[in-house]
Amino acid sequence: MSTTLKTYFFLYKAKVNSKGLAPIMFRLRYQQQVVQLATGYFIKPSNWVQDKNLVKITDPHATVINKHLKDLEVKSYNIFSKMFQDDEVYLKGIIEQIKGKTDGPISLLKLVNQYNQKLKTRVGTDLMIATYKKYHGTETKLTAFIQSKGKHDLTLKELRINFIDEFNTFMKLHYGNDQNTTCKHLKNLKTYLKYAVAMDWLSKSPFTEFRVSYKAKEKPYLSLEELHRLENKSFDIYRIQLVKDLFLIQCYTGLSFADLAGLNGGNVTTGIDGNLWIIKNRLKTDVRSAIPLLPKALDLIVKYNPDYKVAIDKQLLPMYNIQRYNAYLKEIADLCSITKVLSSHAGRRTFASTVALSNGISIESISQMLGHTSTKITHQYARVNDMKVAAEMEKIKSMY
Repeated sequence: MSTTLKTYFFLYKAKVNSKGLAPIMFRLRYQQQVVQLATGYFIKPSNWVQDKNLVKITDPHATVINKHLKDLEVKSYNIFSKMFQDDEVYLKGIIEQIKGKTDGPISLLKLVNQYNQKLKTRVGTDLMIATYKKYHGTETKLTAFIQSKGKHDLTLKELRINFIDEFNTFMKLHYGNDQNTTCKHLKNLKTYLKYAVAMDWLSKSPFTEFRVSYKAKEKPYLSLEELHRLENKSFDIYRIQLVKDLFLIQCYTGLSFADLAGLNGGNVTTGIDGNLWIIKNRLKTDVRSAIPLLPKALDLIVKYNPDYKVAIDKQLLPMYNIQRYNAYLKEIADLCSITKVLSSHAGRRTFASTVALSNGISIESISQMLGHTSTKITHQYARVNDMKVAAEMEKIKSMY
């Protein structure tokens, strides 16, 4: 691959102005990087010498313009030479320095903060606050990691594959994160660096040589027996009974915690079959989710809001925040002798696996009810359990 900088000037004839003058452009090329800059000069197309990249001496401003073009070229090579020696060549930086911007290459934490601030402005429009918080968490851990190395920040040129590996180890030792948690933060780091490459702040991401690998992990959901055990258990403490009922609604609808919290009367409507459905766009992805309402779920909604039909724009159910909700679920599991670690997601998976898939609902229908964009995602929720295997094998017993 070439290690030299190539520069040339050209006339942008497609941008001829009302006076018949075209702008002179300056283009730089280095390996896969290409940038260009408007010189600020305009001339008649007939006064441009294409093969020599200069203005004909017959043009009244030829001497001034040609000197400026030569100065631009010399300045570019000088900046390039320094960048090349420092092993941090990025052409956009040359343009910035020519324009008088001398900040130099963007640093890692500056890049991360800039990207996260862009995400923050999208919260409430096409981005969930939870997504922003995840990226902010990555920023916090990156900052701590860099400080642990005795530095305030790192330039992008310092990033190598060993940085990713060391950051991965740091999260496991310092924060006690498991493999899948560290992978989520590494995935965010990969997104940051991909953005840097797109902005020409980095020529190549070190992630091209690093593989982020999640460890297969069993995700809990309730079996039919456990679901019935939970249903039949009553609690005198209001907060425990409420969370149990909310979790059961999740088990019978597949709603995520955010969508359950955002449920209003307008979402409970008559479906295509004349029965009640929950129809709403998911808050996380804005994908439509349409769920025929099972009687048990409807009974629980009515229990907490008998006037759900008129509460068109009001929250249907009393809710706790996600942290308290999941904490109470762990308490409920202990009281019901359920050894699985229960969380909001366990209710969604129980609907997909125990309630829907085990009773013959197709993966395509489950995907539509869960509001997934692909059945590949649904396969992570809907797990084939022993009861379904037994029921299907029963069909062929007589043959063997």
